[in-house]
Amino acid sequence: MKMFRFLILITLAAIVGGCSQNMEGVNSGERLEDSPKMRVDPNAAPLARPGTAGADDKSKIPPFVKAYFMHMWVEALYSTPGNKHPNPNWESPLKDSVNGRVWCTDCHVSQQVDFSKIPKMRDPMVDDLERDKTFMAGLMKKWVARLNSDEFGAKAKLKGTVTCLTCHATNPELDQ
Repeated sequence: MKMFRFLILITLAAIVGGCSQNMEGVNSGERLEDSPKMRVDPNAAPLARPGTAGADDKSKIPPFVKAYFMHMWVEALYSTPGNKHPNPNWESPLKDSVNGRVWCTDCHVSQQVDFSKIPKMRDPMVDDLERDKTFMAGLMKKWVARLNSDEFGAKAKLKGTVTCLTCHATNPELDQ
């Protein structure tokens, strides 16, 4: 029994001694009480963007929320739309729905944002905005206008002009 206790004691000592083998003790003499206090800007906002101070409510929508809608919208160009009233006669408006897809960079040409790092994630804010017909219709009109514009590279990938009714069975602004 004494031998068993001795082995347990040696094993515990080895474990405790091994836990700190990769640690290095550093002490600069600084104490938490002496460290500089953090300065907090009361007007700062998470995901703050230039030019949003005092702007309308739409500018307060985080980019990742708009990115969710953009993912859904672009997917509706090459696969059956996931909207509430999809067009039953839907067919891809793209010339080549496999190799000729529309990408974020077809319209967002500034290259200030790496779109590959913006995931499609559903946020509680998405649910609220989906019920806001004015917001959704405005966003869709903006994107449809960009898609059909000669200014951007997406138009060359289309069979013809895209409208809201390309993906929706009825006009989304008038739907109940």
